[in-house]
Amino acid sequence: MSEIQENGLGAVETKARLLDLKSLDSPKAMKLYRRFDGIIILILFMFLILGVQIQFTLTAGDWDYWIDWRDRRWWPLVAPFSLLLFIAPFTYGIWARVRLPIMATAVTLLLCLVSWLSRYLNFHEFTHFPLSFVFPSTYIGLGILLDCALAISRSLLVSSLVGGGLFGALVYPINWSFMAPYKVPVEFNGMLMSVADLMGYQYIRTTTPEYLRIIEESTLRTFGGSVTPLTAVFSALCGMVIYMIFLWVGSWINGLDKYTKRIV
Repeated sequence: MSEIQENGLGAVETKARLLDLKSLDSPKAMKLYRRFDGIIILILFMFLILGVQIQFTLTAGDWDYWIDWRDRRWWPLVAPFSLLLFIAPFTYGIWARVRLPIMATAVTLLLCLVSWLSRYLNFHEFTHFPLSFVFPSTYIGLGILLDCALAISRSLLVSSLVGGGLFGALVYPINWSFMAPYKVPVEFNGMLMSVADLMGYQYIRTTTPEYLRIIEESTLRTFGGSVTPLTAVFSALCGMVIYMIFLWVGSWINGLDKYTKRIV
């Protein structure tokens, strides 16, 4: 009691802390504490899932929804940018507090699961698009590489340069095998086109702005071309910069806990 009072705590707060310590000996109180912790964890988990899905949908969703939109113009750049600005603040908070390099893998895994559920229910069951046209891309391997860079180097700066660069550069290669079959040539009504062209023409998206797609030059037109490595290099540079910037944002956000302590 005297030690607590010497630390500058008032009599009311001292009594409250003593009651909290005594409540730990009560099985009923401990059961309520565990239920409350479970509710908080579930709420935070749902917030993380909805947060990453909504954020990715608003920023990179248009280019990730359709297989014929995943070309070199926007998707390899917007997708890593969108994911890193969400991953970096959480990575800083978890790493600074408990030293766990898990957030990149967790976010990409949750995005994959929620995206598959959303594409199946919304695009396949509701609007009747074939899953082969709207299946989500995979970013789990990129998240593992980013977390491994942090786990091995134990440095946020090194992980930004190495992990952030790989995250941006390997978006296209890691999805290469999924996209390659849609470049196969087919003949339709006497015209030679790719499978992606045919799917894009057969399944019209009425809400798609025409200025975002040059139909005359077909779709997936630069897949495997010489411009793809240049896009990967530029995407790697953007990944490094974005990851560093939002790590700083994460450090600023985590520094706000001093104000909450004053309020409480």
